[in-house]
Amino acid sequence: MIRLMRSYSEYWLVQQHNDGLYYTRHGARQNAPIAAGECADWDSLPAPPGASVALAAPGAQVRVHKVNMPTRNRRRFLAALPFALEERLFHPPEAYHLAPLSVAAGRATVAVVEHERMRDWIKAAEGAGRHLVAVFPDYLLLPAPPADTWSLDLTAAPALLRFPGVDGAALPEALGATPPGSMVLALEQANPAPARLEARVATAEQHARVSRWRSALAELGLELQLTQVTVSRPVWLADQARLNAPGNLLTGSYASAASRRPPARALAASIALTAALLAVLGAQWLIENNRISAEHERLAHAIEATYREAFPEAKNLVDPRYQLEQRLAALRAVGTRREQFGLLSWLELLAPYLGADSESQLDAMDFDGEQLLLELSLADFAALETLQTGLVRVARLRAQNAELKDGRVRSRIRLERLN
Repeated sequence: MIRLMRSYSEYWLVQQHNDGLYYTRHGARQNAPIAAGECADWDSLPAPPGASVALAAPGAQVRVHKVNMPTRNRRRFLAALPFALEERLFHPPEAYHLAPLSVAAGRATVAVVEHERMRDWIKAAEGAGRHLVAVFPDYLLLPAPPADTWSLDLTAAPALLRFPGVDGAALPEALGATPPGSMVLALEQANPAPARLEARVATAEQHARVSRWRSALAELGLELQLTQVTVSRPVWLADQARLNAPGNLLTGSYASAASRRPPARALAASIALTAALLAVLGAQWLIENNRISAEHERLAHAIEATYREAFPEAKNLVDPRYQLEQRLAALRAVGTRREQFGLLSWLELLAPYLGADSESQLDAMDFDGEQLLLELSLADFAALETLQTGLVRVARLRAQNAELKDGRVRSRIRLERLN
């Protein structure tokens, strides 16, 4: 199910459905359940107090999105996630928990669920004295299909759709004589598109209805492989559970919900690993301290050189950084008294945005007293879009162009002060 569970002697898998909970008990070294049953709620779950529980939450309440990942910096990517997904969300980004599931080839798969739902699931389990170690959407219990195949389970409502990799969806439409609209939309947007759809149905009536999809799916380039089964969905999904399957939503601020005191042997291994890690960190600290000292000395010389270049008449040089700040403050004061918006004011206004990306460069600028022309070199068009999004908050973009040259984006942006 999740790697976190490897340290537990056993765990309980709980699947939510309209009539209550379906539970299975799993041993640490066994994939197949060693006990199973149904109960009305968490209070009647036969798991002992403090038992480790994994929750397969209703997939209709967890959506998965694909997001471009233009930066290799994971922290910067996570910070930008709310803005990347903002137009796809029904509510403001702060109302959602965003859980990255996988990253490959510059694209990330991200699960999106409301904070209110996450808190309800955790409260229900912990309030009944159970220890919640994982929460994941039920469609990720479906076995991951091959790269050219989608897997669809129609044995219960809603239908569960599983894509290759850590991705899937719950389809709210009722089973009809034509493929669900949400699945057709996903097919039209899929890249690459699948070649085969493996569908599971529970009755002869369902088999007959889904068989009518063949012509519509063939027009979409999809071959239908249809199987009628007798095993119910909860039982089948419990049999598919694996200790190392991905999809745990207890990340970020919810990661602490999965914490638990480990066994003695695991604790000893953790202590040994921590000691080794501290030794490595100590060595890295010494190296980094030497590097920072050298960088500080270099910057001090650079500040002194900049000060002497800007104010060649200066004679007494005691603290170049402080003296440079004082000179700049005096120049700003002069500009304010004259009610001017000069070059220094422009630089102060734009500095947070021009310096935000270490791979972007300011090649030249031209200021005519009213408008400021910037010539920039950026890593890609995504970086240019991010910069423009920031600049429009403080200035008006009057003219701009961009072209790809020698593997970098060259752009000219003309700015005018906002009224």
